[in-house]
Amino acid sequence: MGKQVKRMKRIIKKCAGFLAAVMVILAGVWTAAVPAEAASGNVYTCAVHPCYVHPVTGVIEDSGGEASYATGQGMVDGVVYPTGILELTDSGEYYLTVRFSLMDQTSGHSFWVQNVGDSGWSAPAAGVTGSGTDGNGTTADICIQVPSENCVVRVSMYVDPMGRDVIFYLYPSDYTAGNSTDMNATIVTASSGSGGTATTNGSGSTGTESGSSGSGSTSTGSGNASLSGSSLQSGSGSSVSGSSDTEAGDSSTEAPALSSSIDKAAQPAASTDTELNDAQGLSLSTGADASEEAEETGSSGGSSAFAIGVAVTVSGLILMGTAAVIVYFFRKNWKRWGGGYDDDEA
Repeated sequence: MGKQVKRMKRIIKKCAGFLAAVMVILAGVWTAAVPAEAASGNVYTCAVHPCYVHPVTGVIEDSGGEASYATGQGMVDGVVYPTGILELTDSGEYYLTVRFSLMDQTSGHSFWVQNVGDSGWSAPAAGVTGSGTDGNGTTADICIQVPSENCVVRVSMYVDPMGRDVIFYLYPSDYTAGNSTDMNATIVTASSGSGGTATTNGSGSTGTESGSSGSGSTSTGSGNASLSGSSLQSGSGSSVSGSSDTEAGDSSTEAPALSSSIDKAAQPAASTDTELNDAQGLSLSTGADASEEAEETGSSGGSSAFAIGVAVTVSGLILMGTAAVIVYFFRKNWKRWGGGYDDDEA
C-alpha cells in the first residue's frame, strides 16, 4: 500500500512539471501578441522604375554584362510593376511596397538599399504583404524598408528558366498623397498624428492589425506583417490585409511632399556597340566592316570598273594574237613535217 502511494506521488509530480512547462510556453505565446503602439503616418502612391543598370552610376552587376542590356531591361520591366506605395511613419521610417510578377518562376529574392548618392548598401527588413495572379502567373506584393524616399533598391533573385541569379535595381519617384492602388498599406494604419493598436510577432518586428482592404484588389493577404532580414520572408503571418485608403491615406493635416533626385535612369557606363557587334550571329558578324567597305566602294567604284574592263580587253587580245601565231606556224611548216605527202599519195 505504501509503495502505491509513493508511486502516485511521483506521477503527480511529473504531471505538475509537465503542466508548468505548458504554462510557460502559453505565457510566451501570449506575450508575443501583446498590443503595441500603432504606426501612424502618411501613405503615398509612387512610380516604380526597374533598371538593369544602376540608375545613378550606370554600372551593371549582373553576369549578363553590357551585351545583355536590352534583354535584361526587358526582363526586369516584365517582373516589376510600374506603380507602388510608400508608407512614411510619424517616427520617420519609410516602407516601400512593390508588386513582383513571375513569382512562380523566380525564387531567393534578396534586397539591399541605399540613399541616392551613397556608395554602400544596407540590408533592410522585407516581407510579402499580398499575393495574386496576372497573365504571367503568380504575383507578390513585397514591402521593403528603405532609408528615405530618395533611394535605390538592389534586387537579387534566382530565375528558373535562366538557371542563375539575376541582379537589377529599382527606385521610386513621382509621389502623390494617398493610396490609389489595390496594394495594402501594412505599416501605417492610422493618419498622421493619430494613435491605434498593432501587434508584435514572435521575432519582435511590428505588424499592423488587419483592416478593410480596398475594393477590386487582385492581391490578397491576411495576418500580421513580418519584415525581417534582407531576404524575402513568406509563410503564415507574413501576408497582410492592410487598412483602407481613407484610413491611412487621407489625413487631417497635409502630407509632406516627397521627391526623388533621379530625373532619368543612367545608361550603361560604357557603350555597348562593340560588345553587341562581337556577340552578333554569323549573318551579322561583319555588319560594321560592311558599312565601311560600302563607303570605300562608293568612292572608287568607277575606277575599279574601268580597270577591270581594260584588263579583260587586253587579256582577250593577247589570247587572240597567240592563237594566230600558232596557226600561222603550223601552216608554214605543215609540208616540212610531212603533212602534204598523204594528199599526193592519195
